Amino acid sequence: PFPYWRGIVNPIEIMRGCSSACYFCQVTYSFGLPRYRSVERVVELARISMERGLRDLRFIAPNSLGYGSRDGVKPDPEALYKLLHKLSIVAKASNGRIFFGTFPSEVRPDSVNRESVDILKSFVHNKRVIVGAQSGSNRVLKMLHRGHTVEDVENAIEMLTQSGFSVDIDLIFGFPFESSEDFEETVKFMNRHASHSVRFHLHTFIPLPGTPLSDASPAPLDAKKKAILAKFVGAGKAYGYWIEQERLAMIINELREKRIVYSFLDNLKNLKISYC
Repeated sequence: PFPYWRGIVNPIEIMRGCSSACYFCQVTYSFGLPRYRSVERVVELARISMERGLRDLRFIAPNSLGYGSRDGVKPDPEALYKLLHKLSIVAKASNGRIFFGTFPSEVRPDSVNRESVDILKSFVHNKRVIVGAQSGSNRVLKMLHRGHTVEDVENAIEMLTQSGFSVDIDLIFGFPFESSEDFEETVKFMNRHASHSVRFHLHTFIPLPGTPLSDASPAPLDAKKKAILAKFVGAGKAYGYWIEQERLAMIINELREKRIVYSFLDNLKNLKISYC
């Protein structure tokens, strides 16, 4: 996964693909269903990384708690324990640390249960876990094909914080179908959980090629909504590049309107097939 023979070491990709098929995300549409790098190979790459001076082991996964599971969502405690236990042996031998469940190996809220949290608590060094909620509105979650509810997110927050973890919650704004009521529901969700141990990582929807929402037009937030989110940022309860992402989304939209770049549907219309 990286040219360690040239002295370059990166976070280790432990799984590729995703079964969730969220409509805004490229992972399922680019890589298909989940496949897992074997525990033995992950441990070997960790050992090689440590030998080259790395001390903090980080991992790449669309849902790290789904490692080794049948569907990539419901955790397999045995597989998860085996992976982290063997990694901990390698890390301890080099006075290293394990970062798992944080960037770039965030978790789905419906993968957080008592067993998976206890396993994390036993082996990882990160004190913060990143949970992909994406919205505080069940209507939006359903339209995004997320496969979980706001209540699942709140259960995940409760279990993680009760076990001593701080939690960062990913949220995305600016979906074309996000109503003012949906925005208000998300803000209410944020207010319910804006405690000392919960922060919000804010994003703006960007239409990504190859996804069901690739041709959707982003809906910029008005000044009032931006001011509400800015208060969370000012209070230290939220962070992120959501303003920059909105600018990028609008640039993409403008390029489409000027026919400088083409949407997926436009490309299909322009496609010509030559038969041999």
